[in-house]
Parts: sequence; C-alpha cells; structure tokens
Amino acid sequence: MNLHIMQWFDPFVLIFMGMALVLNIGVAYLWHKKFYRNLGLKTYKAIQRIHLNETPRLGGFIFILLLTSFVAFSNITEGIQLLKIILICLIPIIFIGIKEDLFHNVKPAIRLLALLFVGWLFRAQFTGPLPVLTNIPFIGKLLLLQGGISIFYILSMTAVANGMNLIDGVNGLCGAVALSILSALLFLSYKTADITMLSLIFSVILLVIPFMLMNYPYGWIFLGDLGAYALGLIVSMLTIILFGRHPEISPWGAALILIYPVTEVIFSFFRRMVKGIPFYYSDTAHLHLKLFYFFKPQLHNKKIANSLVTPALAALWLFPILTFTWVYQKPLFIWIAIFLFVVLYGMLYMLLPTLKKVS
Repeated sequence: MNLHIMQWFDPFVLIFMGMALVLNIGVAYLWHKKFYRNLGLKTYKAIQRIHLNETPRLGGFIFILLLTSFVAFSNITEGIQLLKIILICLIPIIFIGIKEDLFHNVKPAIRLLALLFVGWLFRAQFTGPLPVLTNIPFIGKLLLLQGGISIFYILSMTAVANGMNLIDGVNGLCGAVALSILSALLFLSYKTADITMLSLIFSVILLVIPFMLMNYPYGWIFLGDLGAYALGLIVSMLTIILFGRHPEISPWGAALILIYPVTEVIFSFFRRMVKGIPFYYSDTAHLHLKLFYFFKPQLHNKKIANSLVTPALAALWLFPILTFTWVYQKPLFIWIAIFLFVVLYGMLYMLLPTLKKVS
C-alpha cells in the first residue's frame, strides 16, 4: 500500500494551526498580566487544583474555535462533512463547558446531562455505518433490545469524555492521551487505506499540537472542562465512525484504543462507591494526582513535580498506540493487551501512597 501524502494531507490546516498557537500565546500572556480581573472573573478554586498561578482554562475553547474555522473555510469533502456533524453535536457541551471554565459554577449534574445530550445528538445526526457489536459475549444480546445500541454508544461517549476530564489535572496528560488515541486511529486509517479518515484525524492532531506546546511542560494554558470533554467526545466519535467503516477490524480494538480514559472513569466510579462518596464529587485520589503528591515532597518544587507526572505515566498513555499496532488484527491479543493495561494501572495505583485524603 502506497498512499502519497498529498492524497490525504490538507496544507490549508497549517494556517489554522498557526492561528491556534498565536491565540494560545496571547491568552496565556493576558492571563499572566491578570487581564481576567478586568473581566470580573473569579480565580479557579477546586480540591484537585495543583497549579500555583492563575492559568487560563481556555485551551479547549481555542481548539474548538480553530477547528470550527478550519471546517467553515475548507472545501466540502467527506471528511469536512463528518467534522461538521461532530461539531454540531458538540454544541451543548461547548456552551456548558465555556460557562464552567469562565465562571466555575456549573453543577456536575448539568454537565453530565450535556454530555448525554451530545451522545444522543450524535446517534441522531450520524447516519453512517456503526461498529458491529452484537457478536460480543454477554452484552451482544442486550444491544439487540430496543434502543440498546444507542444507549451503549451514548454511555460510552459520556464515559470517555468524563475520563478525559478526570485525567486533565497535570500538565500535558490529557493532551498526550488524546494524541495517543488519535495516533492509533491514524495508524488504523493508514492500514485500511481510508484517505477520508486519514486526512480528518491528521488535521485534528495538528490543531491539538499548539495547545500542547503551551500546556507542557510549563502549564501556561489548560484545556478546561470544555477542552477535556470535547476531546473525549471527538475521539469517541472518530473511533465509532472509523470502526463502523471497517467491520473487518475487531471492535475490541476500539476498547484498547480508548482504554486509559475508560479505565480511569470506571475505576474512579467504583473507588468512590466503595468509600461511600458520590461519584460526581471531585477528589485527589486519582492516579496522576497520587503520583504528583509522591513527587512533590521529594523535589521541593511543585512546578517540576507537575511536569514529571506525564512522562512518568508514559507507559499508560502510550500503551494503546504501542500495542494496537501489533495486535489490531488479532482479537485474542487485543483482549490480552486490555487485561495487561488494567493490571498495569492497578499495580501503579496500589504502589503509590495516598498522601491526601479524599474529601
């Protein structure tokens, strides 16, 4: 297979990539000059906050703004049409997310409802093929029930989006996970010679990179709830679309690609349930925060401790792309890889002491 780069690479996206970098730099500079006070915005206060300075949580808004601009000014192609559908579906979480990132006053229940609504919109708007899941043991028959498949996809997208938001606590981690997932999808698009998805996914990757340059290692700008939720929903939708277009690939591969945010949200749900804590409460017992609090007293430098977490967890966020390229054609090996990830995550969690109590 020989796909020439000009068959799928749209150089037009580079203009918006540059604009995204300029906007990220500009917003970070204005926040450093305390411009947010002129707007009457409150400082961000949350139990899971670990950064020292007041930092804009607008990286996600800039990403969505430039992705929307890219779609609006591009020639109409199948990939652009798919991105339009995705962006239309994101409208509820865009409004809710930007309100939370600016004013920090949106209740968790409202955010959850917005995520569920996005999932419902996607099922209503997307008319392409979906991954075949009815052959999956145990849950396959449940999915055949009236509305079963829609409920499954809506809950799955919500879970991935929540998982991405949970890991958005240290510099670079959420962006690194998103880029790893997108890279795995890019690899699958290449292997299946799907030029439409190859071009679409590569464009999304390029528009995430400017944020990453400003977010890691110094944390000059954050994704915010809008960015974390939006990236989680986008990678979920792209995964559903891509695996639906290629039924020859086991749908378990999608589970492997999305394994980190899914594991994080499931583990956090059961951890809170066991401790009798409402699942929507924020806490400091997440794996990446435990690692931060493990590093912090040894380094005596909060900034360095924050920046060390993402590379220290590289085995987790690189796991899907590193394993998927080897096992994507072998369902048994995909199951084994999923099992190994869960074991690795559990071992890391147990080995790290909990230095701050959940509240």
